Amino acid sequence: MNYTCKILIEAFIVALSIVVLGFGIQRVFKVQDPLTLLFVTGFSVHLIYDVLGFNKYYCKICAGCK
Repeated sequence: MNYTCKILIEAFIVALSIVVLGFGIQRVFKVQDPLTLLFVTGFSVHLIYDVLGFNKYYCKICAGCK
């Protein structure tokens, strides 16, 4: 798989994660301010990926990290 394809797949996965988690945060915590929702969602996705080891795994297989 070439570099462009790998980056597009990674971007899709991150974007999908942000949309799904953002929707959940908005519904559960009733966050109305878009900037607050975006910040909390991005912050949460980054922490979740790091805690689950996805960042470390991605750096092993990522075209952008080599």
